[in-house]
Amino acid sequence: MSRSEPPTDASRVELALERLAEVEVLGPLGEGGKSTVYRAAWRGREVALKVYKARAVAHHARKHGQDIAAYEHERNRAFWSAPGLARYVAEPLGYLAAAEVSAFWQELLRGELYYFYYTRRNGQVPPQLFAHVRRMVELYHAAGLYDVDLHAMNVMVVEEPSGEPVPKLFDFNLVPFHVRPRNPFVALLLRTGLMDTRARDLRKLRRFHDFRRIEAKLVGFYR
Repeated sequence: MSRSEPPTDASRVELALERLAEVEVLGPLGEGGKSTVYRAAWRGREVALKVYKARAVAHHARKHGQDIAAYEHERNRAFWSAPGLARYVAEPLGYLAAAEVSAFWQELLRGELYYFYYTRRNGQVPPQLFAHVRRMVELYHAAGLYDVDLHAMNVMVVEEPSGEPVPKLFDFNLVPFHVRPRNPFVALLLRTGLMDTRARDLRKLRRFHDFRRIEAKLVGFYR
């Protein structure tokens, strides 16, 4: 960009990240409804950088009274720190909540989204892969954590040094339904114990290989 050209929104974001958080944007990785994800450099390390869209920042602040980047960082750390879960969760590294930009960065996972890993092999994947998904859910429930946004586009399949493929969660900005129920009836069921806080996780686990919803809404972002 020359000195005579006015800064674009993207260049303002990059300048803010470099100035306030020592994060250098290297290139795009993907885009979702709430954010754009980049490959970036931070303190000599490549990271996955999530830069939130203005409407997502405003919506989260209005509904929950908190910056979305701070929220996702805290929730990611809670999962990553829980016993046994570091194997299955991208490491949270930092966030920025500023007037110029709201962003969050974590370990850059080198692998393939579960959806693509599974469908490109026509479902012929090691049976222990989904056993790891079930184990992951068991571990975060044991730690008192619930309602992660569990679906095949929010799980990366990463090969461990042994060559074993394991699932890793990387998206944590969903506010759990039991924290802020969307309707009074659900709130009543939760309060009286007639609905389990594990309910949505267990339902998503049962339907994990039913890709109709994510094919309709999400896959196009990552083609």
